[in-house]
Amino acid sequence: MPTLLPWTSVEIGDLDVFIPSPPCLVVYTSYVDDEPESTVTFFWQEESTGIVHQQLLFMEPVPFEAALKWAQEHAPTRDIERIHVKHARTKEAPKPIARVKRAVKKSAVKKGAVKKKARAPKQAVVKKPKKRAKKAS
Repeated sequence: MPTLLPWTSVEIGDLDVFIPSPPCLVVYTSYVDDEPESTVTFFWQEESTGIVHQQLLFMEPVPFEAALKWAQEHAPTRDIERIHVKHARTKEAPKPIARVKRAVKKSAVKKGAVKKKARAPKQAVVKKPKKRAKKAS
């Protein structure tokens, strides 16, 4: 019986990097319009080059449990000991929160009687008399 492992990933900023341990099967179920979509993918690594390969083995609109059962039945045919699983839950829409509106205080001033800010009077510019040039005698 293969070992079930949770989806192991590393978060690098906004990027979520999946790190499989090949050879393994990955069972992933997501939901689109509240309908399940399940896949089973086979991961293996070449011994000579170290390159990790993948092959999609199963893709059906079935629930997570059905895809997991399929993977467990087919794992011995490929000598697989590990099955990574990820079951995305349906996302419920956030429920609206009732909020209390604050009462607006009515001001004592009527709408038509809004006071305008008085302008400050301009300062009078004081002119100095011009000095007369002295005549040379």
